[in-house]
Amino acid sequence: MHVIIVGLGGIGQNLARIAVSEKHNVVVIDINPKKCNDIVTKYDLISVNGDATSAAILEEAGISEADVVISTTSSDAVNLMVMLQAKEKGVKYLRAIVNEPEHVEIFKKAGISIHKNPDAIVAEDIYNNMLRPGINDFVTLAGGKAEILDIIIKEGTHAAGKAIKDIGLPSNVLIIAIERGNDVIIPDGSTVLLPGDSVFVFIRRNLIDRVFSMFSVGSLVR
Repeated sequence: MHVIIVGLGGIGQNLARIAVSEKHNVVVIDINPKKCNDIVTKYDLISVNGDATSAAILEEAGISEADVVISTTSSDAVNLMVMLQAKEKGVKYLRAIVNEPEHVEIFKKAGISIHKNPDAIVAEDIYNNMLRPGINDFVTLAGGKAEILDIIIKEGTHAAGKAIKDIGLPSNVLIIAIERGNDVIIPDGSTVLLPGDSVFVFIRRNLIDRVFSMFSVGSLVR
């Protein structure tokens, strides 16, 4: 594949490394000449120094032949302009980092597949674990309206030792899987939750605190 990566921050450099290792034809674009010079000494790729919003720079990078364009800069305006120009050129696989949450819908309306700023993801992860220390991981769905939570069942909690049907979960909360040791269980109402289980719960955002109390020994949420 012909892959164009815009932005040579940490994400862009790591994407370039991975794409080169997978034997793709990689072109990177960055406005910083030193970053462009440095990366060609590390990897077998082509670097283009310049403003990626410029049609001429994108043509120099081979956008007309590109299979993939990924824009990873810290500017949502730059990322969006790159994506729109790539879309006009018929590039099929488009990905962009979105740094500001209020810009997510703009990218979606333009038909661009997005990834949230990883710094924001880490911050959100830390904050959620601070408030709800029993949550091992989470995935946000439908623009934040729902989540899949990975909750570790601990001894002494309301749910430990109970069948799912006896916990008292709201009808629109669903336990979709349980990881127990090396096994993955697709549960039904009679499945008993045991201490140490990793339980994956599909839940609407407005019910998280109510349901979390059933699985948690203690929480900072009041």
